[in-house]
Amino acid sequence: MVRAGLDSAEITERFAERGIKRTQKAIQRKRERETRKDPMGWHAMVAPAPKCAPRFDQPAVLVADRALTIFDIHAPFHDAEWINWVVGTALRFGCTACVIGGDLVDFAAFSKWGRQERVEAEDEIRTARQIINALARSFDQVVYGAGNHEMRLPRITGNLLELRDAMEMFVNAANVTVSDYHYSILVSAGVEYQVEHPKNASSIATRVPTKLAEKYHRHIIAGHGHLWGQARDVSGEYWGIDAGICADPMRLAYNAKTHNTRPMMNQGAAMVLDGIPMLLEPAKRALVDRLEWAA
Repeated sequence: MVRAGLDSAEITERFAERGIKRTQKAIQRKRERETRKDPMGWHAMVAPAPKCAPRFDQPAVLVADRALTIFDIHAPFHDAEWINWVVGTALRFGCTACVIGGDLVDFAAFSKWGRQERVEAEDEIRTARQIINALARSFDQVVYGAGNHEMRLPRITGNLLELRDAMEMFVNAANVTVSDYHYSILVSAGVEYQVEHPKNASSIATRVPTKLAEKYHRHIIAGHGHLWGQARDVSGEYWGIDAGICADPMRLAYNAKTHNTRPMMNQGAAMVLDGIPMLLEPAKRALVDRLEWAA
């Protein structure tokens, strides 16, 4: 009763209701004696958080020695030829799993640019479903994590449509795990990578993932910045990787029709092979193809 926050008078009343005869003074003396013996056990306790306030510490975890990570597909503005080469390359290198690190779909129909360009939500949803299905048929496991563009539809509906529900519109394959976290954990040959679609973006490649690596003490593979590169964090222990995009930059109206001072968008992807990262970019295609044939 003390831990529930009842004072001596309230405890006396509770005892009386149960037929227990104790005076308020006797209860007060008992409390004082026990508090001197064990202060930690004789004070009012704060109640646990209610069910509406869970801990958000359960990201999707994918265990695969060889896996592909891809980001920023932005369907229907994706580059199918690039994605098909990336997937084919990953399969030739023995990848059995794939992580989609956010922005599978653009949801441009719910943006200013999309309305100007007459983008239809139906086309976006149909295209995203086809991409997910193709990946699900190509890999044993697929994890689909959230990006900022997946948030567009929940935001415009005032969260009447929750993020997970918006993402699950594209998924009907049993081997696809949908996570409304903006990161997931990939364990490759015992090495942990955090696959991120972070809130932050930088005009300097690797700036954000190396900062995240410093913060979370893990290797980071990130999207969202639309840049490409690989660097160590300040400790020299963890990789910070910007994996590039799988969209076609020239299909993105806000990028192609209006210029800005940000760096050019870089296409790319990242494989993790037995714990070791291997970045892919269009300029490496001929070399990677030769490496594959030589393997």
